[in-house]
Amino acid sequence: MNRFRKKALTILLLAVFAATFISAGFSAYAVEVTEEVVVLGSGLNESQRAITLDILDVDADSGLEINVVTGSDAERYIGAQYSDNDMISSVRVEFLEENSGVSTTIATPENITKIKSYQYSNAAITSGIYDTNIIVGAPYPVTGESALTGVYKAAEINGVDLDEDKLEAGNDELITVRIIEDNNADNDEYDSEEFSKALTEIKGQIAELVEEKGRDNVTIQEMTVIVNNVLNKYNINISQADIDRLVATLEKFKNTISAEDVDKILEQIQAFGEDTWDMALDFFDRAQTEGWWDQVVEFFNNLFRSIFNFFANLFNRD
Repeated sequence: MNRFRKKALTILLLAVFAATFISAGFSAYAVEVTEEVVVLGSGLNESQRAITLDILDVDADSGLEINVVTGSDAERYIGAQYSDNDMISSVRVEFLEENSGVSTTIATPENITKIKSYQYSNAAITSGIYDTNIIVGAPYPVTGESALTGVYKAAEINGVDLDEDKLEAGNDELITVRIIEDNNADNDEYDSEEFSKALTEIKGQIAELVEEKGRDNVTIQEMTVIVNNVLNKYNINISQADIDRLVATLEKFKNTISAEDVDKILEQIQAFGEDTWDMALDFFDRAQTEGWWDQVVEFFNNLFRSIFNFFANLFNRD
């Protein structure tokens, strides 16, 4: 009888776990910081470093290692030419539990003149940097472009396996967005945040198409159709030259998506869009209408049926 009681307890615990798992929608966890990395721009002098640490809410006496991003780092990560003195914008990157998504806070919005918080997050996802909280700051006005290189360095320090093509695609995205913003500074029909929302949805649709057809079978023409349709949806009117530049950038993004990581990319894009703007992105909700959810429900129904039959037989033994 003791053997049966142990077996019954084991199955009961499995049942409780399964019920909790399915009722929580597969995300029953608290978001926790697993590691944080500080990276300061090499162009800061000693007093500016102290100010920047304060901006990033870092206690200089905490024992947290202070890293530096240099012009040679920019060349190594993205092939860009920057002098050490140009590297000013700095970051504190918190690495979160899996499936937490990406978010960015600009601690000094008055000093980051070209890049918005949601643009950093979008570019980070393209770069393959997932599940992070990014804090950006600078002691005086700068464009903010070197901060993304700081994010790359922080990820490498934290053990993230960086992909050179993804890094280039992420940086190219950030530059393209900035150029389009500059080109449309006097365009009353252009809104920066609406454009970033559109870009988020465009990337999600392209990733879906890659999942469906394979990246080698997704054409420039198909991506152009997606870009035009989503821009029209958000009432964004930009020049054909800007559209062509955007499609070229998205081609780089598409070419970094492997069959192995497409679901992760879709998950990160969806989480970012929903958390940042409450966008109704449904990349995974569609699985319910395509039969995947029915298979999951059937699995748990069978599990509960087996548990019921086991206890019925157990009590019949008594």
